[in-house]
Amino acid sequence: MVDIFRLLGLPSPTSSGSKKDSERTDHSSSTGPKTVPSSESSDFMDLSSVQWARKAGPITPDRHLRYIQPDDRHTIPHSEISERLKEGDVVIVDLRRLAHMDAQKSACRRRIQEIANDLSIHAFVLDSSEDLILVPGLGISVDIDRHILGIETDLI
Repeated sequence: MVDIFRLLGLPSPTSSGSKKDSERTDHSSSTGPKTVPSSESSDFMDLSSVQWARKAGPITPDRHLRYIQPDDRHTIPHSEISERLKEGDVVIVDLRRLAHMDAQKSACRRRIQEIANDLSIHAFVLDSSEDLILVPGLGISVDIDRHILGIETDLI
């Protein structure tokens, strides 16, 4: 029967045999540190301390991921999308709400393509029904040869 304590690497509560203890010490001596340094030791560095946070400085994101759906009038805010793309944000446009409105969905797709062409960037379709469109902002690189986004689709 397998000793569950040995399987987990814990000391056995029964001290039945010095041979098992010597085997355990031989195995434990070859891997890992012997002792854990105390927090007062010079070998111990607490990276969550205030001292390290001050050295790193405040972290503020300068780019965002924007998720956009058509509004109640079934349009997308194209001027706001263009401004966000110029700032380097990544925009995902979800047209699934327009499933019953093929003409309006096509108009939104064309408008997204125009915005992308004006900024000299590409728009990517993320699903087979062409309802999810990803537009990377300026300064964002996308590897279209290896399809890093996960789905092998063409540009719209």
